[in-house]
Amino acid sequence: MPRAGILFTLMLVLMTFNVNAGQRIPYSNPMDTVKFHDSDDELLEGWHHKIDRMKFMDVYDPLESFNRQVFAFNRQLDRYFLEPVVQLYETVTPSFVRVGVANFFQNLKEVSTVLNSALQFDGERTLKSASRLVINSTLGMLGLFDPATSMGIPHKRNEFGSTLAKYGVGAGPYLVVPVIGPYSLRDVSGLVVDLSAEDHIDFTGVPSQVFAEPEVFAIYGINYRYTVPMSYDDFSSPFSYDMIRFLYTRKRKLELRVNE
Repeated sequence: MPRAGILFTLMLVLMTFNVNAGQRIPYSNPMDTVKFHDSDDELLEGWHHKIDRMKFMDVYDPLESFNRQVFAFNRQLDRYFLEPVVQLYETVTPSFVRVGVANFFQNLKEVSTVLNSALQFDGERTLKSASRLVINSTLGMLGLFDPATSMGIPHKRNEFGSTLAKYGVGAGPYLVVPVIGPYSLRDVSGLVVDLSAEDHIDFTGVPSQVFAEPEVFAIYGINYRYTVPMSYDDFSSPFSYDMIRFLYTRKRKLELRVNE
């Protein structure tokens, strides 16, 4: 008898629960809540302001089709040639040799830094760069060592592209230069002037026309890639071209703002 009473009580509770559940959670067909749109305009409604926020990534790139082809070439060249060469360079040369080579070519850049600082009428920067050039070209054995930094005169690059920008020349279209990478028309023009200055102007014993020797030019290229801390593989994304384009132009704007 007690068992029968327990079973009867359980059945009563279950029946009550089912009734209450049906009252509290009425059934509704999920398909009744689906909303169909006749056009994409309804779907985009409310998203226009979010799309507008992406305009800050816009870059003047009228040669985009050509630039993307050069970008793809540079990425393959870097992955299958330049990076292996740099890895070999790191393997076969001691660190003090690599530091000396980097110091030497950095010292050559002081030539164009002095000239551009003077063209920009930046007396303090001109004096500091000239001091670095004299100190490192003499005490530093033609720039292989960098005693100027130890004396509190660090390297601070200044390019002809910055000089052009100071006098109101716009950046112009975005360019991807073969082998070298992202630039603007203004800055790649400035690069040509800077390299010419570094190659032909002989200050305090800095060798002139070092780029005329293929071996030296090759070392310059290897050192240039060695001192770049990133690779194309760091941007393994379908939008790597857009990302690098935006980051370069943003970085360049910040550099020019700091140098003002």
